[in-house]
Amino acid sequence: MKTKLLLAAALALLAAPAFAQKAKDTMRFPFAEPASTLDTYLNPGVVSNVWGPSVYDHLLGFNGKEGKFVGHLAKSWAQPSPTVYEYELHEDVLWHDGQKFTADDVVYTLNYLIDPKVNLRYKAYWTWIDKVEKLGPYKLRITSKHPVPDGMMWMVFRTPIYPKHIHEPLANKLDFGAKPVGTAPYKIVSFDKNTGITAEKYKDYRERPVKPGAAIGRVQAEFIPDMGTQVAALLTDKADIVADLPADQAVDLLKSGKFEVSLSPPAMGYTFLGFPSAGQNKALQDVRVRTALIKAIDRKSLVKIQYGDLATSDMQPPDALCAKEQLGCGYNKLPPAFDPAGAKKLLAEAGYADGFDMVISCFPPSAAMATAMSGMLRAVGIRATVRTHPIAQRVQMISEGKIEAGLYTWAASTIYEVSPQIARHFQSKEYDDPEITKMAEATLTMMDDATRRKEVAKAFDLAVDKAYAFPMTPTRASYTHSKDIRLTATDLRATEVNPHEFGWK
Repeated sequence: MKTKLLLAAALALLAAPAFAQKAKDTMRFPFAEPASTLDTYLNPGVVSNVWGPSVYDHLLGFNGKEGKFVGHLAKSWAQPSPTVYEYELHEDVLWHDGQKFTADDVVYTLNYLIDPKVNLRYKAYWTWIDKVEKLGPYKLRITSKHPVPDGMMWMVFRTPIYPKHIHEPLANKLDFGAKPVGTAPYKIVSFDKNTGITAEKYKDYRERPVKPGAAIGRVQAEFIPDMGTQVAALLTDKADIVADLPADQAVDLLKSGKFEVSLSPPAMGYTFLGFPSAGQNKALQDVRVRTALIKAIDRKSLVKIQYGDLATSDMQPPDALCAKEQLGCGYNKLPPAFDPAGAKKLLAEAGYADGFDMVISCFPPSAAMATAMSGMLRAVGIRATVRTHPIAQRVQMISEGKIEAGLYTWAASTIYEVSPQIARHFQSKEYDDPEITKMAEATLTMMDDATRRKEVAKAFDLAVDKAYAFPMTPTRASYTHSKDIRLTATDLRATEVNPHEFGWK
């Protein structure tokens, strides 16, 4: 409420619109989360996800609309057998320091990732790789330990290539992220955990399909942790764009006529409500009760609550826990429709005609949505309350049975492939069901996409029948910005919008 009042006062005092520094070709884009390094492997997080693709390149890209791989650092690729991947590289790519990019850089990066001595948070992403071989100055081969249908997809988003001549000699690999060097649209000029990031358009960037060059000459990203201070910077012409303001604040700025709000293109991520098997609420052990909960929740209303007046006609509740644009995704059964009367009937059949007490757990940013859900559940007699907790506590709380129902966000692990969803929902032991786990795991080595989709559908359909988890709302990032700025990204998203995807009008 305090931030809302301050925003109203500031808008009332603002006599003229703020102007982006278009004349200086500089976009000021503050971030809420500080970082000491731009190393996507050693320090994964919001800053790395947003800035990484603007600084580093991958072997491949992926056209989500057409369902096709496209070249980035690789100009051609082939899979001569289920366990062999071969890549031929572009010969005209330069690192930000002017050195030539070659196969040595790719071979070095991949061997670094699979080195048993290298400790990485997400090392499991590359454990399928058996060996990497250089076949020539611009050609290499990757051999997997066993057939993996997502082998090429991991080369699209999760495996940026680092320069061997800079990274290998470093005794402390964290030093690389403090002065990062890549081949992508923006070259880092300075990186400081206190003052932020300054980047300039890389003049020698070679444009690639689904990854255009930078349209803005310079980007300054100051670390401003307080959202109210970010808004103040926007209002006083000290910032040109702010990400993910609460919907009501973004709408107020939009209605002022001095700013615009752009939403990221549709994404594969979603929020979902799940019921961990270890949860200690007896009522939720009954599939009829879990199904009743979903029938009691108006998911379309949740979309409106989450996005307010920013909601668009294409913002619909997701059909399933994966998107059919993802390779390997298949499903036939949809979540139960909003049906309060049907929910009450199921509760009565299960012996809970008078309702019961329950807790919805979530991270703090999801508290408003969880509160709205609790109100919908109370309408059918379920006395639901909301409890927030830090992200770091989720896994432990689930294993200890302290999560009865969890409302969380899933970003699809930023790849157009269903394997991360299978790992998240069916290999995490969150839902104790050997049948569905075995069914899902069997699909992880199926190479034919059509066959795999049919088998994956069996697992996801069974999850609907047993009411383990259901998607609630789509995830779309919002950007409140000066009228001089436009969002150039139009493709289906697997990641956040990156700095090189903004331009001037």
